[in-house]
Formats: sequence, structure tokens, C-alpha cells
Amino acid sequence: MERIVGRSVTGKRVPTGIPGLDNLIEGGLQVGDFVLLAGGVGAGKTTFACQFIYNAVTLYDEPAVFATFEEDVESLSRNMKRYGMDLDALRRKDKLRLIDLDVLEGSGMGSNIETIVGALDEVHAKRLVLDSLTAFLSGAKGKFDYAFLMHLIYKTLKRDGITTVMTLSKPQSSFDSGSGIEEFLSDGIFQLESFVTPHMEMKTRFMVRKLRGTDHSRKYHAVAFTSKGVEIIPWTS
Repeated sequence: MERIVGRSVTGKRVPTGIPGLDNLIEGGLQVGDFVLLAGGVGAGKTTFACQFIYNAVTLYDEPAVFATFEEDVESLSRNMKRYGMDLDALRRKDKLRLIDLDVLEGSGMGSNIETIVGALDEVHAKRLVLDSLTAFLSGAKGKFDYAFLMHLIYKTLKRDGITTVMTLSKPQSSFDSGSGIEEFLSDGIFQLESFVTPHMEMKTRFMVRKLRGTDHSRKYHAVAFTSKGVEIIPWTS
């Protein structure tokens, strides 16, 4: 397994607990990092993001919030049980907030922001997942609204030291066409990429495209989906 050794800027790291990942990013994310988890449909973004939250509570005793547009809370809880992640149990312990969000346009988007911030305050959360940023920002009326909302979200979470992962629907090919405001603002970009092998098998690979203040791996790694979720493993041809 490749190991990246270096000195972090802050000295304070937040482990993800995802097998095979933390040793590629100096032991974890920096407190308050804002990371985009990009990938196409079916690449495993929701599973990865949910594992990040589940580990926060169960391994590191850090309360967390998972805000979802992609699927309702009941379906999310049911689907994650197949990976051994009992989200309902964490909700009952008041360590986790799962919230459904609606795609709202214009000023109505402020309601979603208030809901997220309120949930963070209620459980004194240290970590947040928004699944997905693509859906959330679809309510922005134009480029100005889009940029304003991204700056608002980024500054609010940074101010409160919330380590955040937001999923983004973005296939590999679209990275070649330039970056949006969300990529410019983010501290890091993790990419999950599905592809078909010459033997007609569907597989997934992972890369840390950027992570500020971190001497991170710049290689592709394979992704295994196990009974416990996602695992990052060395790439083999």
C-alpha cells in the first residue's frame, strides 16, 4: 500500500476511517476541510459519503449530519444496512441527524441552508455530508446566485470548523473542460470513476485530484465494495 509521508499545515487531522484512504492523505483531512466527492452515476458516492459520516460517530465520537436530496432518509437507512451501517441506531442516540431536502429555487434555497445549519447546531456536529451539491445548487437562478451560495456555504462551514464532504455528479470526461466555482473553492476533490474492463466487467477507481495543505497520493487506486462499505486498495493492471 502506498503511503504518503509529510507534515500537515495545522497538525490536526480528521481520519475518514475508510480503509486504505487515510494513509494516502497524511492520516486524514484537516479540520474544516471542504471536500468534493465527484463521480458519475453509480460510482459509489453515497456509500462513500455515508461511511465517512458513520465512521465519524462510531469510531471517533464526532456527531454528524447527513443531508440528502438523492434519496429519502428511510431508503438511505435501509440501503446502508447492507454494509453494516445502522444509521437509525445513531439517530436514536442523538449523534446523527439525517435530513431530507427539497430542490428549492431562488430565495427558497435559504430554507435548506437554515435547515442544515440548524441540524448542525442541534447535535453539535463536527462533520457534514451533502448528497448532492449538484441537486442543491440546481435551484440557483444564475451564475451570481450560484457563486454567492457557494461562498456562503464555504465560509459558514469553515467558520464553524465543520469538516464537510459534498457529492458532485461529474464524470471523468468533464474535468477536462474546466473547473466550476465549486472546484475553485473546495479544499479537496476526491474522484470515483466507474469504467468497463476489456473483460466487460464494471469496476471503480479512486483518485485524490487535490487536497490543500496535504502531501497526498497522485495515483489511481482501485475501489472494492465490501460488506462494510468502500475500501481503497492498490491499483493492479
